Amino acid sequence: MNVLKRVFSDKVLWIAGAAAIITSFISPPQLSDINWKTITSLISMMIIIQIYDYLDVLKYYAAYLTRRAKTTQQLVFMLASLAFFGAMFLTNDVTILTLVPLFYKITRNLKINPIYPVILITLAANLGSIFTPFGNTHNLFMLTHFNLNIGQFFVMSTPITIIDFIMVFTVTRFFKKNKIELRKLPAVTLNIPHLTLTAMVTVIIFLGIFSVIPMWSSLVAALLLVVFINPKILQSVDYSIVLIFMCFFIAVGNINRDPAIVSHLTGLIQNKTGTYLASIITSQFISNVPTTILISKFSTYVHAIFLGTNIGGMGTVVASLANLLAFKQYRYYFKGSPGKYLAAFSVINFSLLIIIGIIGFLLIDIIPT
Repeated sequence: MNVLKRVFSDKVLWIAGAAAIITSFISPPQLSDINWKTITSLISMMIIIQIYDYLDVLKYYAAYLTRRAKTTQQLVFMLASLAFFGAMFLTNDVTILTLVPLFYKITRNLKINPIYPVILITLAANLGSIFTPFGNTHNLFMLTHFNLNIGQFFVMSTPITIIDFIMVFTVTRFFKKNKIELRKLPAVTLNIPHLTLTAMVTVIIFLGIFSVIPMWSSLVAALLLVVFINPKILQSVDYSIVLIFMCFFIAVGNINRDPAIVSHLTGLIQNKTGTYLASIITSQFISNVPTTILISKFSTYVHAIFLGTNIGGMGTVVASLANLLAFKQYRYYFKGSPGKYLAAFSVINFSLLIIIGIIGFLLIDIIPT
């Protein structure tokens, strides 16, 4: 019952559902519009991510690293680095849900303005998640939609990831080196046998995503693993994301059968530059996940869509669902002024959106795909 309540209280799902229903007046919906490989990959990925979360992997490394922080700058850099690399495998959402509460726990007795560290954790999670298909759900969609192989994907993601980490490192240099005595986090013990088994199944899922083995076999492996470790983990999986994807698939499929709309959209993204800019700008208003599904139906400039939608996760608070999630976490834990948070968030995110956006524009032509 709690699972259903959580799923149907998701506002984004209601918006996606409304989009699917409204566009059905343009054209009758068809089940063939749904990319079932993406859906299967998504379920497998979310199960394995929740297993890692259950095994406290991020909490372990957070406790390990923060014990070594002696200054505010060191603490922020360690948390940002953990967010950056953690999001590559556990998604930006799970990383934010784990690290923001941990940041709250270890700094309750410290005089640290939480706005900028929370923004940086969010930014680092968004940027780090670009690197792998696991980091962002729309990366997974692109992988299956365009039938990319492992080499093609990492040729696109590696250069921008290196640049993004340099940016995150640079931002942490603006924090002061005030000495701190942190509230120690409880020690976390890793279950090595379970963790090893999970890593092995992760490889199987990875092979399925890259079409080395059938995707259904990866899903079966994930389900068998979660039943073996703890079936209750399935209650933590965010099934609303699956439904959101299905609704957007239907909505875009409906739109795709209207010649007038297709002609208009195709005209806007008939070259790499148009596709790249449209991906960034559209993400600012409807977030990067539906933007990816929408533009991928009308453009074959894969690299431009990949960079545009991932970089487009910066900017407005709705550009990425992770941004909204972090904002909710900030309001829940720190009870601070939402206006001050949003103002600081906008200044930092739009500044980096411009800088990284220009670099991404150059990468489209420098790196052939």
